Amino acid sequence: MKKVLITGINGFVGTYLTSYLLTEKLNITGLVHPSHKGNNPNFPKNKVRLIKCDLLNKKELFKALKDESFDYTFHLAAFSSPAESFKNATQTLENNIFCQLNLLETLVKLKSEAKILIVGSAEEYGNVFPKYLPIIESAPLAPLSPYAVSKVAQDLLGYQFYLHHALKIVRVRPFNHIGPGQSENFVVPAFSRQIVNLEKRGGGVMKVGNLETWRDFTDVRDIVIGYLLALEKGKLGDVYNIGSGKMYKIGDILDKLISFSKVKIKIIRDKKLFRPTEIKKIYCDYSKFKNQTGWVPKIDITKSLLDTIEYERNKLR
Repeated sequence: MKKVLITGINGFVGTYLTSYLLTEKLNITGLVHPSHKGNNPNFPKNKVRLIKCDLLNKKELFKALKDESFDYTFHLAAFSSPAESFKNATQTLENNIFCQLNLLETLVKLKSEAKILIVGSAEEYGNVFPKYLPIIESAPLAPLSPYAVSKVAQDLLGYQFYLHHALKIVRVRPFNHIGPGQSENFVVPAFSRQIVNLEKRGGGVMKVGNLETWRDFTDVRDIVIGYLLALEKGKLGDVYNIGSGKMYKIGDILDKLISFSKVKIKIIRDKKLFRPTEIKKIYCDYSKFKNQTGWVPKIDITKSLLDTIEYERNKLR
C-alpha cells in the first residue's frame, strides 16, 4: 500500500483529497497546524494519521518527518484567498513561501524519494489579453495580488528544487475550484450563504462586488482526482493547468444560484466589496494535462452550485 503525506489535510481541498485517496486504498498521514480551526472531518483513525505540526517551525517539521518515508507528498497548506491577501500581504507571503521552503529543504535533508505535488494557481497569470485565451502553461506570469505573488514563488521554488536538488516534483496551476464546504472568502460560498440567510428572512437585499469578471470553475471533487493523476502520470519538473476550459461570468453564477431559491432577492453592487485589482477574464487550456494523464472534469457546474447552496442550507439548519 502506497504511503501519502498531505500538508493542510484539514483544509477544503485536503478534506476532499483525503476522502478520494481513501477510496484508492492509500495509507495517509496528514500534517495539521496546531491552531487550525477549519474543517474537522471524521477521517477513520485506522486509515488516516494526523500529526500536529507548524510548517514554519523547521525543527518541529524535521522531528515530525525524520522517521517517515512516503511515496507521494501533496503540499496543500497555504493561505488561499487572493482577496484576503491584500489585507494580510506579509502574512500571506511569509506563510505560503516559507512553509513550502521548509518542507522542501526538510525533504532534501531526509533524501526523500517521494513524488511531490506543488500547487500553484491560475492567479499567477494575472490579466491576459483576449487573444491569448485560453491560457496555456507557457503564458507569461503577471501576478496581481500578494497571494498570486506567493503562488509564483511556490511554483518556481518547486521547479528550482527539482533542478538543483533532484526532488521528484510535479507542479500544477489549478483554476478556480468550488464545492460544498469552501470558505466564505470565495465567491460561490459567499453568494450561497447570503442567499440562504435571505431565505430564512423571506427575501431582501444582497450586497455584492464586481459581477463583470469571468472565471474558469471546476468542482473540487474533479480537481483532487487530477492531483493524484499528476503524481501518477505527470512528467517530473513539468507544470500543468487544471481547469474546466470554460469561462463563466460571475453575474451569471449569481443568477443561477438565485434561481435555486424561491424568495425575492434584490442585488446591490457595493464598491467596498471590489478588489483593488481584478483579473477580468481567465480560463485555461488544459489539453497538456489531459494528454499526459487522461484527466477531464466530469461534474457539471450546476451540480457544483446546487451542492454548495444545499450545504449552506444544512449548516443554517
